[in-house]
Amino acid sequence: MISVVICSVNGTKFAAVSEQYRRLMGDEPHEIIGVHDARSMCDGYNRGFDRTQGDTVIFAHDDIELLTTDFIPRLKAHMQHDDVVGVAGTDRLVSASWSMAGPPFIFGQVAHVHPNGFIVCIYGAPRRVIQGIQAMDGLFLAFRREVVEKLRWDDKTFTGWHCYDVDMVFRAYLAGYRTAVVCDLPILHASQGVYDDAWHIAAKLFHQKHAGKFSAAQPRWHQFGATLAHTREEVLKLMNPRYWDEP
Repeated sequence: MISVVICSVNGTKFAAVSEQYRRLMGDEPHEIIGVHDARSMCDGYNRGFDRTQGDTVIFAHDDIELLTTDFIPRLKAHMQHDDVVGVAGTDRLVSASWSMAGPPFIFGQVAHVHPNGFIVCIYGAPRRVIQGIQAMDGLFLAFRREVVEKLRWDDKTFTGWHCYDVDMVFRAYLAGYRTAVVCDLPILHASQGVYDDAWHIAAKLFHQKHAGKFSAAQPRWHQFGATLAHTREEVLKLMNPRYWDEP
């Protein structure tokens, strides 16, 4: 069974994303757990997880759109080889922001809503799967059940809405679980990260908790590939490069 846990205070968003999962799951046994009164992301995810039964547990935002009809077969194939998968992350963590490692240490791709259509952000997609990932973005994360049972989301340290994802994936990496960014699960995200005062407070807590465990390299300014697309079909073409299947 696949379980999906979503923290959401917006009934319209929750209904829309739940319908997506139901449609894509088809005959696949599944359950969708909504947490609508979370005190923090970690609190909501822990309480949601406690209600799940699935061997694979997805934790994802309520404002994403899954763009390919074979999303679930692809996810199941990835979960046969990895314990934690996401769609964007780094194999060299240098700060509480996974993207600050910069190329060539960041991977994945995510499309975002744009006034003129969609922006496809390609952090790095050299192949379908990049393993040995140290931290990932929390817009979509899938775990083998045992990982969450052992580690839990740290609701004691992270009492807000930031850094919960980087902390959880980094702890999974340090514990020896197989972590991977998978580039062939195209997702459209209606929002982007916000680096406000609350994020900086959470980042300080992350740095204190994991001091000395991640790379001493300094975060550096960088650019990654970002391409404008006008339709979802064009987004999918950009996010499925032909070289993945070339010998």
